Amino acid sequence: MFTQFSKMTLMSFVFAFGGYHVTASAQAVAPSDGEIVEILKTANDSEIDAAKLAKKRAENPEVKDYAQMMLDQHEMTNKQSKKISKEENIKKKSNDMAKALKDESKTKISDLKKKKGTEFDRSYMEQQVTMHQQLLNELDQTLIPSAQNIGLKTFLQSTRDHIQEHLTKAQSIQANLGGSSTTTTE
Repeated sequence: MFTQFSKMTLMSFVFAFGGYHVTASAQAVAPSDGEIVEILKTANDSEIDAAKLAKKRAENPEVKDYAQMMLDQHEMTNKQSKKISKEENIKKKSNDMAKALKDESKTKISDLKKKKGTEFDRSYMEQQVTMHQQLLNELDQTLIPSAQNIGLKTFLQSTRDHIQEHLTKAQSIQANLGGSSTTTTE
């Protein structure tokens, strides 16, 4: 199990969330359960922040509704994750990936704040499509396979289903806004 980043065994690790592309160096081995929980919390918090902004700034009713759905579901996911962590005695563990994700999230929120109207709606939905596709990839390739605790693994698998639903809805809204999705599901 991986508990620290090593300078000798590094690989380039790209994690995207909310269209936030974060590059971090990580060992070739998988993150620990505590690190996974911290990554999930950071990702959910980033989504909540973006959704709150979209609720205020979006003009399109579909985008506003989507933002409300993201706010509600990511707050619920944070509560469920906290409950699983407590029940399974998994302690969140700070890690470079979560820190980089948080920093990049702040930058993307700042960029979104500069946009208005249709430009905001399209940018927000583009970020949502990108983020959800990347998160599905990370869940499938890294987070789910790395989870050692069965309760956490089950939670991640359930979360994956919700992420797929979010992606499908985001792609539909993006198409309705006249944006084109260059991201495909696998």
